[in-house]
Amino acid sequence: MDFHGHGRPEPIGLEYIAGSLALAGYSCHFRSNNEFVLSSASEPACLCLFSALSCEYLDVIDAAKRAKARGDITVLGGYQASGSQDDLTDGPFDYVVIGEGEEVAPAIAKAVIRGDSSDLYGFESRTVGSVRIIRAPRITDLDALPEPLRAKERLVKYRIYDLMWPPASQQQNTALVLGSRGCANDCDFCASSTVWGRGIRLRSTDRVVKELQDLKSDFGTNTVVFIDQSLGQAKRWTLDLCDAIKSANLGIHWYHQSNLTIHRDVIRAMAEAGCSKIGFGLEGISPRAISIIKPANPCDIDSVNSLFDYCNSLGLFVKVYLMIGFPWETEEIVKEYFEWLPRIRANQVKISYVTPFPGTRDWARFRKQLITSNWCDFDTVRMPVVHNPNISVERYHEIRAELFRSFYGSPTYADLTRRMLRAHPHYIDSYLEFADYLHQFAMVSGDAPWLGWVRYGQGLNVSVATGR
Repeated sequence: MDFHGHGRPEPIGLEYIAGSLALAGYSCHFRSNNEFVLSSASEPACLCLFSALSCEYLDVIDAAKRAKARGDITVLGGYQASGSQDDLTDGPFDYVVIGEGEEVAPAIAKAVIRGDSSDLYGFESRTVGSVRIIRAPRITDLDALPEPLRAKERLVKYRIYDLMWPPASQQQNTALVLGSRGCANDCDFCASSTVWGRGIRLRSTDRVVKELQDLKSDFGTNTVVFIDQSLGQAKRWTLDLCDAIKSANLGIHWYHQSNLTIHRDVIRAMAEAGCSKIGFGLEGISPRAISIIKPANPCDIDSVNSLFDYCNSLGLFVKVYLMIGFPWETEEIVKEYFEWLPRIRANQVKISYVTPFPGTRDWARFRKQLITSNWCDFDTVRMPVVHNPNISVERYHEIRAELFRSFYGSPTYADLTRRMLRAHPHYIDSYLEFADYLHQFAMVSGDAPWLGWVRYGQGLNVSVATGR
């Protein structure tokens, strides 16, 4: 899931681990979004558990070194652990967990805190140097998992600052919710399968709705992000979930990422159940780029725009995910990007640099072409990380900035914004805050016509009450 343009999301992965450990009788204390410590009633905190994306890895290493200096035992899980595996054996970790950690974490805690390693014997493991690498089994019954161990002080830090209803200023204790694990797709750039494996496993719709009800009653949550890899792939389950959410009448709005093959009756059900935004991974900007990046799943701009128009007709914002920074790109191909991007009828674009993550096919393909070894650069937006003999890093920064401005300054985007605000005048607050966000990152030119409509109502011919 994409969190650029958002505040600091709750550490849902570690919260699930903490929930499992709390059920086993341990007390968990979060030191940060990447670390929590564990203790029992009779023992001081002595076990530190960490999770890291690639771009967070250096900060997590520093935190783990501090824990080791205190004499604590350290455990690393998450995407970086599952993808890198043997590359982590010289780090400050005693245990590295590959895959899902809810079942193995209590066994590690029992071994470290209570001195009983018997529960670890059932897990596949090996020792490399001083590090024990444990491969956790795939959890087949997601309903057997305890609820994540949440706290308001973490939820309150999270906001969706890009285009969303409700806008960031009106969101309350935004939470992450997981309805399924895994994905039916097998994209070259995605690390999902390194943690979750292939295929989709589903929670029961009753459990998902119960979690939403608890978020509403316990924290007053009014905005949720479903972090499923591609919500909607399981059509019957998704329709049942939407019916259940609609019946619960919680007043929660939600955002999720889906697949371009999603059925329109599913989209309508989502809109009726409170969904206000859908993200789609188009990945390539021009037809030529799409055919190279996704040769098995070609699509044309006209059919994509038809899908996006349908979402907009239901009041759903559309965010589209695109990538640049491939070693085969040339200035000629980039010129095609500027021709095609303004034609895409989405409400928001995210343009990332292709970033090979450990464990993916792109990592195997591009690892020797990397131009940086600093993990902080692997956040998909800071800089291109793969060498391109045709285009310099500096030029890529220019291209990306110009692409944003060409998209948000296009007549297509202006017309789309006018139509959305005429149909849904209350979205004015969302666009006002989104305009501030775009200006903050220089993604839009000051003369883009829709900015005047949003700020002053010029040209809209509607009566808008901003609520401000």
